[in-house]
Amino acid sequence: MRPGRALGNPLRVLGVVAFVGSIGLGALYLVLDRTSSRVTHQIDTSVTVTPRVSLLSARRAPNTLSVITRTGKIVRSFSSVSSNVPTNSCAAVDWMGLRLGSINSEKVFIPASSTKLVTAAVALEKLKPTFTFTTSVNGLMDAAGVVTDLFFVGGGDPVLVRNEYVASEKYPTTSGTSLETLADSIVAAGLKQITGSIVGVDTRYDDKRFVDVWPQSFHFTEAGPLGALFVDDGVVLGQPLKPDDPALAAATELQNLLIARGVMVASVPRRDAMQSDVPVIASVQSAPLTNIIQEMLVNSDNNTAELLLKEIGFATKGTGSTAVGLEAVAEQLAQWNANTNIQLFDGSGLAAEDRISCDVFMILLNKFSSSFPDLLAVASQSGTIRDVFGGTAVEGKLRGKTGTLNGVKALVGYLPIPNSEPVLFSLLMNKSGIDNQNSYRPIWYALAESIGKASATPSVEQLTP
Repeated sequence: MRPGRALGNPLRVLGVVAFVGSIGLGALYLVLDRTSSRVTHQIDTSVTVTPRVSLLSARRAPNTLSVITRTGKIVRSFSSVSSNVPTNSCAAVDWMGLRLGSINSEKVFIPASSTKLVTAAVALEKLKPTFTFTTSVNGLMDAAGVVTDLFFVGGGDPVLVRNEYVASEKYPTTSGTSLETLADSIVAAGLKQITGSIVGVDTRYDDKRFVDVWPQSFHFTEAGPLGALFVDDGVVLGQPLKPDDPALAAATELQNLLIARGVMVASVPRRDAMQSDVPVIASVQSAPLTNIIQEMLVNSDNNTAELLLKEIGFATKGTGSTAVGLEAVAEQLAQWNANTNIQLFDGSGLAAEDRISCDVFMILLNKFSSSFPDLLAVASQSGTIRDVFGGTAVEGKLRGKTGTLNGVKALVGYLPIPNSEPVLFSLLMNKSGIDNQNSYRPIWYALAESIGKASATPSVEQLTP
């Protein structure tokens, strides 16, 4: 503006901006309404517009034009997703307060491991992000460093591990609680000899090692045996099969570490209860809950999900069981209005009887949009999508939780958008053979291409005068 040149009537200028913005919003509705009519299946064409910029902002017109252009591209390209999605499936895409794509989003389907997002959400709500698990070693130790029995007390920590075990995992445990650190602390406390046994104590939770509805083939392999004292996913290093008793397995692992550190142990490990007045010799705390949830979601850790569900039951109702944990989850989902027709039988999604809708996932994605993205696997970089989306526009950007069972494939998550809100998406597909790569990956890639349009030009900055 030249010096000394006055602006026109400011109210007129503001009125023009508001008028242009309102025209833009109307155009946006027409674009979405017309393009969405091309999408097959049961598509919800309703649009909810929540203004992100003040009506009197000079940026409103370019902001609206940018949103119109990019949302229109998403809606049009979503047809390539809907035309290939199996009939028994749901999908939903939200951005900037708009529902841009919807297929059977209100209907429930088998979610597989995407169920872990429900477990994560309720755990964050009920236990709180800074919650930690404590594992202790108790005993009556004399001045010479001798105890009769050394009680190894489980606090429900699902990621208590030996370093050697982590090195052997396909998806290595992240933010694990080191059993070696606990063993070092015991020795540092002065323990020299155990004249009895190392006793595994897992009374914090019930002794149901598997979820009732799981097929026998999942036992010991996909998850379990579960317990409040749980080391290395129930494995004893050097043994070909998991023991039936996770507390006994944990006590064996601790004994091996203590013997290696010079502690003499007279008898074999056993599992038992402990009196409440036995003093603590040493203890170890887990990483904060957010770190443990990240490990669960990135690696799709079934054991962690099931133990978190039991902890939810213990923390909210005083009973550490799957059934009571599910009661607490159902109550919390009802408070969030996210419980419509849901059926849950576990915390991991291994149960083929589980049922969740895409709409429920969208509620959770929106509610936890400030925390979930950092807790999910990253496309072509980590976890269960580390070998997916390489060479695409969403590589290194898309954050997602997968789900896989026979005839089930799911992908739920976010696509961060620079200088904007992330795109939220959920896709649950139920069809024989859909879990084969050549069946689900083309649909995943079509979805990624569609939501990637939110990052395309024109941006607000390019349209701002």
